[in-house]
Amino acid sequence: MASIFPKTLSRNSEALTAAQQQILTSSHIAVIGCGGLGGYVIEELARIGIGWLTIYDPDTFSPSNCNRQINALNSTQGKNKAEVAAQRILDMGTGCIPKAIPFDYRDHLPKKKHDIGVVIDCLDSIETRFHLSDLCNTLAIPLVHGAVTSWYGQLGVQLPGFNLAAAIFPAKTNQSAEQSPPSVLSFTVATIASLQACEAVKLLLGIPSPLHNNWAQIDLKHNTFDYMPATHP
Repeated sequence: MASIFPKTLSRNSEALTAAQQQILTSSHIAVIGCGGLGGYVIEELARIGIGWLTIYDPDTFSPSNCNRQINALNSTQGKNKAEVAAQRILDMGTGCIPKAIPFDYRDHLPKKKHDIGVVIDCLDSIETRFHLSDLCNTLAIPLVHGAVTSWYGQLGVQLPGFNLAAAIFPAKTNQSAEQSPPSVLSFTVATIASLQACEAVKLLLGIPSPLHNNWAQIDLKHNTFDYMPATHP
């Protein structure tokens, strides 16, 4: 495989076949949110050799991001999160081509399926998660969900036709704009993001997962991984 793909991907060779690597190299993923979860998701997808990443985030880095966001540094304060992540991807040399969209995804995600194979939800609002879930169903694109707080996280995969947001959040509530941001730990973010990246790769490669149209709660404090009953709303 080393003669076909860049040397930067050569250590994938025993875990992935050349055909599987080719699928990943030819794939396009959209990541919605480039902060805590999104930063690590983007990092891992670029390093495994995803061909194209379109990444969305209107926000800029601030000091409070530095405890958990991989791209939050003194040198990136005040800079757009999507643009910083895109520049980091280009510096990796894995062949991944990033497209940074420094705006709200709701105004810029394609209204047709285009060539996006998977969408990854790294949002922090229940309202926008419902919108993204519905949009992915409209476009018939699989969606990988992740969320974190403190020592805890959740993870799920929505295949077209299933409403994962409604299964996870049966009582849809609006989050107050004045609500204090939750406490989030770095290893919780990195763990859930890694699982999201893994599920996205499995979707692209056609590998079955118990998280398809299902979700799980992860408790890192007590080392538990519990699948939750997900029924179609």
